[in-house]
Amino acid sequence: MLLFIVWSVSAQQCDQPLKAARFDCHPEPSVTSEKCLARKCCWQPQMRSMIQLFKNTSSNSAGINVPSCYYPRDFPTYQVKTNEPTAFGQRLTIIKQQSTYMPNEILSLTVDLIYETAQRFRLRIYDSTKKRFEVPLSVPVIQTKVNVTDYDVSISQKPFAILVKRKSTGITLFDSSVSPLIYADQFIRFSSYLSSPFLYGLGEHRQPLLINVTNEWRKLTFWTRDTPPVQNNNLYGVHAFHINLEKKNNTPNNFHGQFFLNSNAMDIDLQPLPAITYTTVGGIIDLYLFTGPTAQDVIQQYWDVIGKPTMPPYWSLGFHLCRYAYNSIDNLRAVIKRMHDAQFPYDVQWTDIDAMSSHLDFTYDKTTFNGLPDLVRALQAEGKHYVNIIDPGISSTQPSGTYLPYDDGLKRAIFMTKFNSTQPIIGKVWPGLTAFPDFTNENSIEWWTNVAATFHDIIPFDGIWIDMNEPSNFVDGSHVGCTNNSLDNPPFVPHVLGNTLYAFTVCPSAQQALSSHYNLHNMYGYFEARATNLALKTIRHKRPFVLSRSSFAGSGQFTAHWTGDNNSTFEDMYFSIPAIISFNIFGIPNTGADICGFGLDTTEELCTRWMQLGAFYPFMRNHNAGKDQDPAVFSWTAQQIMKQALLMRYSFIPFWYTLHHQAAMASKTLVQPLHFEFPNDDNTIGIDQQFLIGRAILVSPNLVSNTTVVHAYIPQDVWYEFPSGSQVKDVGIFTDLDAPLEKINVHIRGGFIIPMQIPGDNLMMGRGNPFTLLVAQSISGNATGNLFWDDGDSLDSIETKTYNYFEFSCSLNTLTINAIVANYKDSPMRLELVRILGVSKPVMSVNVNGKEHNGFFYNIPDQILVVHSLDMDMLVQSIQKIEWTTAH
Repeated sequence: MLLFIVWSVSAQQCDQPLKAARFDCHPEPSVTSEKCLARKCCWQPQMRSMIQLFKNTSSNSAGINVPSCYYPRDFPTYQVKTNEPTAFGQRLTIIKQQSTYMPNEILSLTVDLIYETAQRFRLRIYDSTKKRFEVPLSVPVIQTKVNVTDYDVSISQKPFAILVKRKSTGITLFDSSVSPLIYADQFIRFSSYLSSPFLYGLGEHRQPLLINVTNEWRKLTFWTRDTPPVQNNNLYGVHAFHINLEKKNNTPNNFHGQFFLNSNAMDIDLQPLPAITYTTVGGIIDLYLFTGPTAQDVIQQYWDVIGKPTMPPYWSLGFHLCRYAYNSIDNLRAVIKRMHDAQFPYDVQWTDIDAMSSHLDFTYDKTTFNGLPDLVRALQAEGKHYVNIIDPGISSTQPSGTYLPYDDGLKRAIFMTKFNSTQPIIGKVWPGLTAFPDFTNENSIEWWTNVAATFHDIIPFDGIWIDMNEPSNFVDGSHVGCTNNSLDNPPFVPHVLGNTLYAFTVCPSAQQALSSHYNLHNMYGYFEARATNLALKTIRHKRPFVLSRSSFAGSGQFTAHWTGDNNSTFEDMYFSIPAIISFNIFGIPNTGADICGFGLDTTEELCTRWMQLGAFYPFMRNHNAGKDQDPAVFSWTAQQIMKQALLMRYSFIPFWYTLHHQAAMASKTLVQPLHFEFPNDDNTIGIDQQFLIGRAILVSPNLVSNTTVVHAYIPQDVWYEFPSGSQVKDVGIFTDLDAPLEKINVHIRGGFIIPMQIPGDNLMMGRGNPFTLLVAQSISGNATGNLFWDDGDSLDSIETKTYNYFEFSCSLNTLTINAIVANYKDSPMRLELVRILGVSKPVMSVNVNGKEHNGFFYNIPDQILVVHSLDMDMLVQSIQKIEWTTAH
């Protein structure tokens, strides 16, 4: 049985029969009754019986991690003093009569209720008298209240609380009345009800896609950190955004989202009430609420605030190959040669820090990598591309006048400085003692561009990989430690790995142009990505490709992302799927994981399975630190399987490229979970071992060693197996799919037309190859699709409309090709073949633009019509048609 002890505070005020409704009054570790009662909070420790301990089960229906110290009902909080209408909505003044348990509480606050759009509500709470740090993110500024909204907002006067409900269903979207508001200088804490215990988002963390707090309290920490991705740790990026499922009987499932615009270290606690609690150590409360109602609507509304993702260069959609420790140019040449000899398509060769001279940025080792500039130019002559790595730590110990990045940076004063000093703060990274550029200093962009351009004159790299940019530091804080001030040692430290804010990074007290590192740490990778993106535009005058490990809300405007230093395990392969889906939600859709694993040595089975899965990552790179694992190093059989996976990817590149265009222009994700597309099918909730490419391709990889079956869910719709084209009979159920080593299960959804292309040796060499169309008919015989096509590299092709855009539609035995925009003439747009799936009756004849066409055949068992030998120039006229007649 459970033992309950109430030490003080009014028993009536602590009477909380629903344990899920307890809100933690002592979020710091090592809580005791004395510490709890000193805060005038309720103390009721949870003690499990011996039987429950042995069974390792929850001690009550509310779940595990129930807080022992929680707020009483009469805990002091704010009340409304004034409430005035404004052009943007309402402005309140709220006051608190007494301080509570955190130092420097702010007792008078201003609250702005901003009705930004019909689907977007913004809540800002800030100091009424003193300007506080605010996130330097460019967001829409709304000065006029929208009159018609999807939400209702009401205010509780005493105690102060905000309630937001969806008008159409009455479901609560936000309710801050559940817990007291604490607002101190370095400790801000507020809570809200959740609409359900089912959430997506809140990254970057290694976790399943669905965050389900039905039975437990969960704590997620946000403070960028260089650490291999493991569960329950703060990782490389910060994205305090989530999507919450709304469930109500007899109504469709809706979604809404919350974005906490705050760049300070924070914890987010989730509990099975269900409720969410935000705790941050600085800034202000700046919370966005997006009402959806679909998940894609929520994402679009979020991206409208943080910025849409960048359009990548076309060549970056191919296969990338890298290794930490090629160690010599001879080894690098050997890899390139065996990939060529084995006839693997690939587009981008990378090098890691081992190619540098003494790990110095913007150098290469002229002994072990002698001839690297010529090798890069030779690759480029074959249509391939080259990306090199740059770390933010700039060596500070080279002889004066010998190392441009440090000498010029020191001259321009662009390095982060020590607290109350003009001297750079010095840490230690790969090259030894290093200074850290302050990318919030606008002078750093010209400096970064100049040093990169100087190196580009030596090695004409095509993209830049920015790593270690949390920023990582091999000593805690600096080589001489940190200060004892409250920036380096705040009164509350979120549950960060290492227990201090300076563990394995720079002192929070370090100064940057815009503020202290304490406020800007989580945005370091964001500002470096921005500077690198701008530098590449200036240097190459082409569309930039940047890959960043660290990220923040809005980083997708400048960079792609990979999920960091994973391991060669099947578990790591699985976790790549929820990570990539989540980063699509976060506005960085061009994301991938190190295929076959970065750490440990892979196996042939694992690498084969992972290459198949990786062929459906938006960003596809094989990168590792162990033994060679490029595809050409494996057995002949494994090579053929991997090659088929790569050829499958390359054939889908026109579809991928069009999805990138839709992401950049219309805020649509490249990859999404089944639940977002089938929101009212509860079987799809939380599925993260399968995923959708766009809305049309379902991928169901084998993620378990030594198995040849995948237990997968096929949603209720029309689906066709790929590449066979046969229609799936059992839908709306979980089923076992045959999955031998040579097969990854891919299904095409009825109602969609997918543009494809015959692959070449690499993307640039294959750009002129003929296109094909895969038409997957719905049950009614309809389908739609589109294709965006430009030169793949220009900065302004979209703005100048120097591109081609086609819309495809299928209806009533007619495929229509409509050239909406036809301004790009430098690449052939020849359609060679069309495969039409789901043609239920034998085809008797085919006409192309009104003329009989004999190049076709009809597969009776699989009901597939193939129209070949078309040689159709899709630009020759605005509308072209392929029609077929069937037997009665």
